Amino acid sequence: MTEIEVKTQLHEQENKLVERYSRFSKIFLLLGFILVFWAIIVFLGARVLNYGYDWAGLSVQDWIIVISTVIIIFILLIIIFYIHYVSVKKKIVEIKPPKIEVYAGKKVHVFTHPEKMEGGIFSKTYIEIDDENILRLRDLMLPPEKLWGKK
Repeated sequence: MTEIEVKTQLHEQENKLVERYSRFSKIFLLLGFILVFWAIIVFLGARVLNYGYDWAGLSVQDWIIVISTVIIIFILLIIIFYIHYVSVKKKIVEIKPPKIEVYAGKKVHVFTHPEKMEGGIFSKTYIEIDDENILRLRDLMLPPEKLWGKK
C-alpha cells in the first residue's frame, strides 16, 4: 500500500471518527440534560409538592448518585473518544507530506525507473507537460553494484 493510500485511509477514518464521536457526544449531552432535569423534578416533587421521600422509585439522594455516576461515565467515554481521535490524528501528522519540487517556477513530477531504486547513476530528463508542470524522468544508467562492486 502506498503512502498516499495510507494517508487517504487515515483521513477517511478520521472523518468517520469525527462524525461518530460527535454524534455520541451530542447523545451524551442530551441524556445528561434529561437526567439533570429529572433530578430537579424529583427534588421539587419531594420538597415542594410533598409527594414523599421516594415517590419516583428512589430517594432524591439515590437519584443524584445514579445521575452523577452516569454523567461521570459519559465524561470518561468522551475522554476516551478524544484520546483515540488524537492518536489517529497523530498518525496522519507522522506521515510526511510529499515534498513539492519546483523547477523554473513549475511543479516537478518525478518518475524513477526502476521504481524506488536508490544509489547508482541516473539520467535526468525534463519534459514540459504544460505551463505549470514538468515531468522528470530518472532512468538508472549504472547500478550501485557496478560502481562499488559486490560486498
